[in-house]
This record gives sequence, structure tokens and C-alpha cells, in this order.
Amino acid sequence: MSSGQREPEPLRRIITTHDSRSGRAIFSNSVGEQVSFTGFPVPPGKPTTSDYALAYNTNTFPVKGLSPSTSATPESKANLDIKQYHSQLSDPSPLNPPNGTSCTIIEVPPGSLVPMHRTATLDYGVIIDGSTELILDSGAKTVLEKGDVFVQRGTAHAWRNITQAKDNSGVLRVFFVFQPIEQVQLEGGNILGQDLNLSLKEA
Repeated sequence: MSSGQREPEPLRRIITTHDSRSGRAIFSNSVGEQVSFTGFPVPPGKPTTSDYALAYNTNTFPVKGLSPSTSATPESKANLDIKQYHSQLSDPSPLNPPNGTSCTIIEVPPGSLVPMHRTATLDYGVIIDGSTELILDSGAKTVLEKGDVFVQRGTAHAWRNITQAKDNSGVLRVFFVFQPIEQVQLEGGNILGQDLNLSLKEA
């Protein structure tokens, strides 16, 4: 939970699977529907500036092991994605495994700033509730509002929650899909890698 703020309500997440005989879609009860939020410190070791819920993640691409357990697919090879995700919930990370993806919901408390950082990911994002100022390390800024979509390509950025109190009690909520990327290389061979401590280097 972010420091000094309310604890976000758990997220409801539904997973589907296949009936092993008919192949028809059914709801999976392998993992409970509720997903709790966890505080995410940026930079690490400092007070948390946002909370996240790991709605799902995978560790292969394309995703493998979606078949149900049958005589053709032993239990050890069935529903591998659900088993992998379930194993992550005891110590979740908002970011994706090295060869997979992560579906993460992030909440930023009213008036808060998520400091400048860079993840080695390509991010699809949608503003679910609230408004935010997206700030890049070049100084460029833009305002994103509910329903807006963004794509971040391994770029350094910060989030400033500018949601009004009348809108979702001032809470910013963002839906992310994180995906692995090749390293970003600049002139001279310089590499831009993951760095959650950029705000400390700017100080």
C-alpha cells in the first residue's frame, strides 16, 4: 500500500479455460477471483508511490500450455500459464517475466507523483479512471485522460496524478500490458536499460 494513503480495494479478475471433453469455454476456478494490490516503490527502497495488482502474467511467447488435462495432455503439461501465474502471486512483480507478458493495474493516490524511471519493456496502457500528466526525461509532457491509450517504448517517464477529487476520489487507475524488448541502443553503442533510480540521479 502506498505510504499514508487508503488501501485499494482488491481487483476482480476472471480467467477462462476449456472443458476437457467438449472444448467449450468455461470459467476457471484454479485461482481466486480477487487480486490484492501491493505497494510499488519508485525508486526502490523509498516510500511507495503507487499500488499495483498483478491481474495476470505469462513466461513464454507465444503462450504455451493452454490445453486442459486429458488423456492426450498430462496434468504436468496442462494449463501451464495458469500454474505459472498462480506461482507468481506469492511474490508478485508488476513487470513481465523475461520472455513473457504482464497484465497489471496500477493505482496512484491523489496528488502523487511516480518519479522518473525507465523499464526495459514495451508498454500498452489505458487510463481507466482519472487524469495524469505523463512527463518524459526530455521535458516533454502531455495530459492523458480516462479512455486515452498510450504506448511506451522503453522510454524514461514519470506520472503526476492530476485527477480531481470529484473524479474517482482523486485516484488514478491505469491498465498496463508489459512486454519484453530488445535493448535500446544509441549513437556510440550506448545502451538504455532499466533504471528505477533516475529521479535520484537528477537530484
